[in-house]
Amino acid sequence: MSTTIQNIDQVSTEVKTSLPTWQEIEKSIIDILRAGNFYNKDRNIGFMTYYKKQLDELRKSEDQDQYIIDKAKQLIPNEEIYDAKIKSFSNSYYKN
Repeated sequence: MSTTIQNIDQVSTEVKTSLPTWQEIEKSIIDILRAGNFYNKDRNIGFMTYYKKQLDELRKSEDQDQYIIDKAKQLIPNEEIYDAKIKSFSNSYYKN
């Protein structure tokens, strides 16, 4: 009977934070649009139009990395607004 011992790398308990790259954001937007198509959402109304516009703006920008930083600052300019949006989002969508 042979016994094998496996070395398990220690996983750090620190959380590493990193900004998402523009490629990850682009992939996320594309996934959202694919989900909308899967659920037969109208492509010219509502969230589909919003995300198509966001994808076009991202692709047309000269510096995509700077574009995502500027867009994030535009959507959530300070911590108070962020907290208010998170609170309203969690109350309305995750209530049940």
